[in-house]
Amino acid sequence: MRNKVSYLAVCAAMAFAACAEAGEMRKKALVVMLDGCRADAVENAAAPNLRALMDGRWQQGYKCAWSLTGNTILDAPTMSAPNHLAIATGVTGAKTGQRGNDPNKCDHAKWPSWLVRLVRHDKGKKALFVYSWKWDESISPDPNVKFVHGTDAANAAAMPKILSSPDAPDAIMWYIDWPDHAGHGFGYYPYTTDYLNAIHLVDEGIGNALRAIASRPTFGKEDWLVVVVADHGGYARGHGLMNGHATTIPFIVCGRNIASGRITGTPHNHCVAATALAHFGVDTSDMELDGGAVGGDAPAETPQRELKDALAVYLPFEGDVVANLAADTVSPVVSGSASIAAKGGFVGGALRVAPCTNGVSFVRLDGSEHLEFENGGDFAIAAWVRMDAAQNGDPVIVANKDWKNGRNPGILVTASRKVKGAKASGVCFNAGIKGGGRFDLGPFDVERGKWTFYAVTRDRHGSVRFYQGGQDGWLYWLSENAKEIDAATGSPFCIGQDATGVYSCGFDGFVDDFALWTRTLSHDDVRRIYEAGRKGVPLGDMLANGTR
Repeated sequence: MRNKVSYLAVCAAMAFAACAEAGEMRKKALVVMLDGCRADAVENAAAPNLRALMDGRWQQGYKCAWSLTGNTILDAPTMSAPNHLAIATGVTGAKTGQRGNDPNKCDHAKWPSWLVRLVRHDKGKKALFVYSWKWDESISPDPNVKFVHGTDAANAAAMPKILSSPDAPDAIMWYIDWPDHAGHGFGYYPYTTDYLNAIHLVDEGIGNALRAIASRPTFGKEDWLVVVVADHGGYARGHGLMNGHATTIPFIVCGRNIASGRITGTPHNHCVAATALAHFGVDTSDMELDGGAVGGDAPAETPQRELKDALAVYLPFEGDVVANLAADTVSPVVSGSASIAAKGGFVGGALRVAPCTNGVSFVRLDGSEHLEFENGGDFAIAAWVRMDAAQNGDPVIVANKDWKNGRNPGILVTASRKVKGAKASGVCFNAGIKGGGRFDLGPFDVERGKWTFYAVTRDRHGSVRFYQGGQDGWLYWLSENAKEIDAATGSPFCIGQDATGVYSCGFDGFVDDFALWTRTLSHDDVRRIYEAGRKGVPLGDMLANGTR
């Protein structure tokens, strides 16, 4: 057997020699489709192989474009079947007609999988779909695409053998259920040990597959595309909840001709088909795909800026007077019973806001109504918040809008809002959309009596990221695209109230180390601010040190 394998390897190497002399390489692709994998879990879990892929450390000559703020399709429920079809076919639920995990409704004669499109384009190509969920056998069946069904464990064991074989298929799609199984059983949050272990198991499987690819005798003459994407995320023990928890997913693209760095904007999982077909040189212009190829263009690098740049408000809440240490163009004005607690803050003192009979316990930021946000609406807000008591209704932590209607212009973080499908009320982000719509992300669960970090930011591509971090070191985030957010209202920002100052539900809690920027913050910026605060270092100290 050893002699036979060696002979085949030599033959395969000789077969590629002519292509190598001509400067051509054999195109191959591996698309890994994860079920129920939250984007923040990839960063929080032990995933050294995925991290090496993202950092461009897999193999010499290979680069990686990646995003941990990708999205599912948004025109169908966050269930597996509609998103599996989207990943395979490149079109969303509006075209596949799939709304749930009921029998396959997609017209595959019109919307075949990218594997089928490839083998029809080039009859010399071989394609394979490896899966553990039986429903997937209905995705674009074709006699020229081999389907292999097995358990996740069996498939993970088989993949290195398949990929290291001289006769390996040119295009492979591999589905892994482990994260979703753990999420349903134990919860999807990254603090759930079993969920994190499932991500680690996925990482080990992908690592073994990548090592098998790199061990191929013909690897140096091949051009591999490796894509890792998820069908959806999850919340509590389910994934029917939209508003970020189930829709925020990882999107990783690695190859010889891929641009290196974080993907700008919001890649969606239905972009996989176009990405894979583009790698093989297949023209998709007449296919009516909903997603375009991802990773071929260099990400627009955002210059690294000091944290003090475009910082309009910084309130450390220390001493007897509420002072803005960032700029003199915005002045905080304390109303009602709002006051500074000298002790008990996250770092030193803190703002104490409690409901009162006249409903005017808050801090108004006079002058903030005149702030000009970069790129027509970029912003960032960060603060540490503690709520000892249950909130009455849906009070405001910070806002520059009238909260009587979520469609009103402006942005807002509410301390308590019940979202359909959520197990309890929690902290949510809301914004008005130009034309009268609304945008919501959340909720984040609240742990009473514990200081919690919150941040929200929007960039020039319309991507909104909403963060929650605990003192335990776990940082979570939700992300969706909202290009038409109407952030400027002509009304001042208020802490503890909406912009009117008379909203009926009063906030009951503490706020510390509050900051407002008129620009976006990068993910790394948010992570640094959070990690410093968790260690007792306030933003003011970071500003004094000129932290970037």
